[in-house]
Amino acid sequence: MKHLLVLATAATLLGTVTTQAQEKTKKITKEQKGDVELYVIENKTPGDTTKKSDKYISITTSGVRVSDTKQDERRAEKRFQVQWGMLDLGLNLLQDNTVYNVQDAALMNNFSNIPNDKVNKDLFSLQNGRSWNVNIYPVMFNYKVVKNKNFGINLYTGVGLQIYNFRFNKNISFVNDPNYKIVMDSVAFTKNKLSLNYLTVPLMINFNHRIDKKNWLTYGFGGSVGYRLNSWTKQVSGERGKDKNHDQFNFSNYNVNLNAEIGIGNVRFYGSYQITNLYKDASLTQQPISFGIRFGGI
Repeated sequence: MKHLLVLATAATLLGTVTTQAQEKTKKITKEQKGDVELYVIENKTPGDTTKKSDKYISITTSGVRVSDTKQDERRAEKRFQVQWGMLDLGLNLLQDNTVYNVQDAALMNNFSNIPNDKVNKDLFSLQNGRSWNVNIYPVMFNYKVVKNKNFGINLYTGVGLQIYNFRFNKNISFVNDPNYKIVMDSVAFTKNKLSLNYLTVPLMINFNHRIDKKNWLTYGFGGSVGYRLNSWTKQVSGERGKDKNHDQFNFSNYNVNLNAEIGIGNVRFYGSYQITNLYKDASLTQQPISFGIRFGGI
């Protein structure tokens, strides 16, 4: 019944407008897209080259609308959006702010069988080209604070997985038997990796500027809070083969990061700096720095 009333009303309006404009109308065109029927009545006499206002009739299952401006299948864009999929691929650095004082008993208690002159920042030096950072965000929630034709401001959050992979140059091992220690191993590893995985929730604000018909410049900043899901080491050597060890070791269960992004379209550069300590024990103070390429995003 509702559909019949809509069609009857549309027919009446269309007939009225057509009768009033038949001497001036050159043609009536119809567009069908989805559940919208759009009738365009050109309001000018044959041979008249002056620009005049046209009439538009939009017919949908929710009603009929007559306007001087085109109302097609594109409805008012909602301010709240859900987006699926964002991926970061990058590299990790390790900022070491530890004060290596061999007279500090709390600090030296973290190490075992390592000569005092070897307990320094070089002990944690990384193979930077192999220390990967991967962030996976399956779902993002965006609120459009400002949405203009050539400019926009977005506030977005979501849930994802933050993965740190650190490849060490030195043959150090993280052990917990029975107490946490960092030891210098007796074998030479071909791979010596530490991995930490966090469930992370970001909160970002970004700005979009139109630079041409197809491309937008996007930049933004914000932060994230994470909870450590697991931490583990993977070591490969000729003597022991492949060895994995899952444990908390001395790592904190939480992290807080400052984040930033900049780019054009759906490919951007990102950066992240962890402002909290990687370790529970404050005598060791290290913060990861990550940067790379972001695919997708708001």
